[in-house]
Amino acid sequence: MNHILDEYEGIPMYLSANDSVVDFYPKFGFKRVYEKLPVYKCEVNNNIKPQKINYDSKKVWNYIYNRINYSQKLDCLNTSSINIFHIYLGYLKDYIYEIPELNTMIIAIKKESTLKLVGIFSLENISFFELIDYLPFKNINKIEFGFMPYWSDMNYTMENYKTDPFFVKNIDCDLGDFKFPEVSIT
Repeated sequence: MNHILDEYEGIPMYLSANDSVVDFYPKFGFKRVYEKLPVYKCEVNNNIKPQKINYDSKKVWNYIYNRINYSQKLDCLNTSSINIFHIYLGYLKDYIYEIPELNTMIIAIKKESTLKLVGIFSLENISFFELIDYLPFKNINKIEFGFMPYWSDMNYTMENYKTDPFFVKNIDCDLGDFKFPEVSIT
């Protein structure tokens, strides 16, 4: 821990932990913070055939490494390798879809009438309502985001939810209501 802190002195850091170590990280100057979940209530009833992408496709790498959509509220740069890690070794490999009309890849999980957009990797600047029109899902009335939405054409709410403990260091501002991008968390 000391080696990493020395190597990246002054660089903003965040980490996810578990309940058994909540007293450990503050010893190194980390402060516990609490995330909220961005939620947008809307109807999605698109009769579009999903175009899944195999997790090991070169298209996935292209979308991850060349995306242009970043949130101006809170996002993480230089996380492509950890994004790929989550896709290859995690639970996400069966939830990858391409929307070729928008030059966009989404990682999305539908559970009943809720759609969890874990990640969106776009090679174009798209609006939220363009995306909604191409989502290959039906009977959705709520969208949860695994990141801070970056669109100015929609208003979402921030809801409390249960998550693993988060800690930050070298962040000199009030984060307000926020959500760290799920595919950048280790």
